[in-house]
Amino acid sequence: MANNSIGKSNKFVAIAAVIGVCVVVALFAASVWQENTSQSKIDEAESSLLTSTLIGEALADGTTSGALLNEYVVSGDEALIPEIQAVTATAVQNLSAAIAEAGSDEGGFLAQGSSAIEALAGVIALRQVGEVEAAGAALEELSPSFNALLAGLEEFADSERVAAVTATSSAEDANTIASWLAISAGVVAAVMVLAAAVIFIGNVRRRGTVGAPSTS
Repeated sequence: MANNSIGKSNKFVAIAAVIGVCVVVALFAASVWQENTSQSKIDEAESSLLTSTLIGEALADGTTSGALLNEYVVSGDEALIPEIQAVTATAVQNLSAAIAEAGSDEGGFLAQGSSAIEALAGVIALRQVGEVEAAGAALEELSPSFNALLAGLEEFADSERVAAVTATSSAEDANTIASWLAISAGVVAAVMVLAAAVIFIGNVRRRGTVGAPSTS
């Protein structure tokens, strides 16, 4: 009868062990998945921050280029042309890098930037041949679209900053969940070991009792 009881106990231990192992594996798998999710969100946040930074630099260069162009139209100082061209080239470089990092150009900023550069070159060309009034009129005609481009880029930069904050928050949440899952898996594993030890000791004692000679 005692052997039957021990056999049932061993069967119970085996079933419980299988269930426990499955639970531990599931918890660890979920923990790893959450860690991967956290890293993915961190990468996403870093990409959004880089994009917003590059756009910010492009905006600063674009604003400087516009101010220099206006100064050139007024003064006709030829020394300003290389500076305008250099600043404009840097703005294009930063904008292109930002779009590449973002992976898309839904706002059509590269096309708008290309159009603005062509118009800028036209203003410079008119001023170089002494067409001051025509250059001023061309600059005035360029201003609305140029300002709209800058405003659109500013909005894009803001959206990327918001995306970075959101992704960072998601990464922190995923990291917290992963930590709790890992701890839970460890606790379950420890409980399994403790329970197995208790049952094993109990079985050993029962076997000892069964095999012991009767003193009556």
